[in-house]
Amino acid sequence: MIEIHPLIIPSVTLLVGIHLIAISLIAVLRRALWVFSSVFFLLDELMWFLYNPLRPLMKNRERKANRVFFFLFTMLLLKPVWQVFIWVITTPLRIVSALYFDVLVYLFVMLSDSLEELYSPKLGAMRFKKGFAYYWRWVVFFPVRLGWLIVKNSLAVIDSTMMFILSVLWPTFTMYHGTSKNNVVNISREGRWLVGPGNFAGSGIYFGRSPEVAISYSKGDRHSGEGRVIIARVTFTMLRNCATLVDSKRQFVARAGDGGSRLAKSIRFPFFATEFWRTDHKWWEYCIVQGGKDGQFVKSWRIRPIGYVNIKGDKRLSGSLERLWGGKSHYCLNGSNISMTALSAFLILMIIGIFM
Repeated sequence: MIEIHPLIIPSVTLLVGIHLIAISLIAVLRRALWVFSSVFFLLDELMWFLYNPLRPLMKNRERKANRVFFFLFTMLLLKPVWQVFIWVITTPLRIVSALYFDVLVYLFVMLSDSLEELYSPKLGAMRFKKGFAYYWRWVVFFPVRLGWLIVKNSLAVIDSTMMFILSVLWPTFTMYHGTSKNNVVNISREGRWLVGPGNFAGSGIYFGRSPEVAISYSKGDRHSGEGRVIIARVTFTMLRNCATLVDSKRQFVARAGDGGSRLAKSIRFPFFATEFWRTDHKWWEYCIVQGGKDGQFVKSWRIRPIGYVNIKGDKRLSGSLERLWGGKSHYCLNGSNISMTALSAFLILMIIGIFM
């Protein structure tokens, strides 16, 4: 008769208990963070409005007054002075928003994903193992998963710090990006975004200020199967409204064929993003333009995904941040991101030095 060590049953019971408590707590906190995020989305919306309170008047891209006033306000320095003024007075709001999304939400999502992987591994061959084949691997590779958890979350702290620095210095907003279930894994794990043809506001990476925009794109013709919505922090410095473009560039807006590609190539420094009003859907769309990169996978320091949600029905998101198997790629492991963060930190220290 096989004797069972007296510590085995209590140990297994303890592990199962910890696992159940951890999973339950993670589920509750995921939902809570998503529910409370609505308050911080409102802060985002307020800052978005303040940076351009005339936006509601710029929906008609054929209206000549949009271009006249844009160039007038720019030449008289009214536009840049106003935006610097708004940047100054909204600094506390940027800090609060960054603390919530770039620190609290991001770090919790990273920690909860790695904790679930520790207790309920789904990576690699483990995803397809069952029964005894699963349990012996669970036990043997537990130390490896624990080490993986420590490394992932140590890097996540560095990620979060870099993201916070960028969000405090540059106007950054929490946006929605719709894509397929398969693409959301590629984007989050590899940090690469597919440049779409963009026949509306140019070839690039598209975002919306509302879930409806992202949900529409997640279920478009290019995406089959289940849709997902990525929640990302996006830096929209030097954004150009399509209604303010000169005729030679505006002719490519919302033009089928190569219109998106030609529009993206025509957007020059200092502008890096476009804004377009969809008259058919009655919403704004935003594009980080990537001229000449149609169909390519690109990385951008301007885009920092923090989590994703499932789609519930046709127009609603699930009420919780969801688990992403394997976690997300690390923002701190990219040279361009490091360089931009270092520059931003230097500028912040200069600003503090001037006013101190």
